[in-house]
Amino acid sequence: MEFYPAVDIHGGSAVRLFKGEYGRVTEFGDPVELALKYVELGARRLHVVDLDGARSGMPVNSELVFEIVRKSGVPVQVGGGIRTAEDVEHMLVGGVARVILGTAALMDRELVAAIARDHPGSVVVSLDYKSSAVPNGFPGAGSDGGDDGIDGDGTASSIDLGISGWEDQAGVRLMEAIDMYAAMPLAALVVTAIERDGTMQGPDIDGLYSILGASTHPIIVAGGVRNLEDLKAVKDISKDGKMVRGVISGRAVAEGVLSLQEALQLCGDVQGASQQGAEA
Repeated sequence: MEFYPAVDIHGGSAVRLFKGEYGRVTEFGDPVELALKYVELGARRLHVVDLDGARSGMPVNSELVFEIVRKSGVPVQVGGGIRTAEDVEHMLVGGVARVILGTAALMDRELVAAIARDHPGSVVVSLDYKSSAVPNGFPGAGSDGGDDGIDGDGTASSIDLGISGWEDQAGVRLMEAIDMYAAMPLAALVVTAIERDGTMQGPDIDGLYSILGASTHPIIVAGGVRNLEDLKAVKDISKDGKMVRGVISGRAVAEGVLSLQEALQLCGDVQGASQQGAEA
């Protein structure tokens, strides 16, 4: 399972928001320095979000993003304000490994389909959902193999997605969106439980069973991951033979609550891991 330390950029600083609220910000200094610190500790990839771009609808912190790409020497996936084919091209030419489309993906399906065709394997779609109206995420979506909550009472399928820096709703449902992108050559789907993001209250494990069961794409999880127990719980999820491909953690790693090196070891996302696995 791939592990992505997150670097969110707002006002030129590395920050974490609480549940995506721009008025509840914790700062962590220079974003380039934070990214390089993670790489020095062993991170093999980074997840970078231009929060100002997500809010304004156009990339704002591109120079900082490109500096991270240039100096880190590891694959970087970037989101926030990327809304056009030109934005995507600009990011990829600048060395970004993957672009993340959130608002654009939900507002213009044909645009995303065209971009994915032009850049297969380099486009990630971000699906950011609120599940607070549903006790424990999705009803009946646990490891006991019961009802996945997608059909039945329809509660899970009614969950809306956030756009524009999570300040608006897309009018598109989570399961509807997963189905909408099923045939596109995407690198992955990043799914974020908005009400858990930045809270360190644990990931939406129940919801992930439903998401895994519905998706044809690799799933990268974000929101609430706080410790090794959370990581192990995510890693142990299996639905219809599919497992979570990656996990993103921001606040827990930045505050040192979650050791980056221990997280990488638990995920098996360390230098030489694939080679050692092949030799074993």
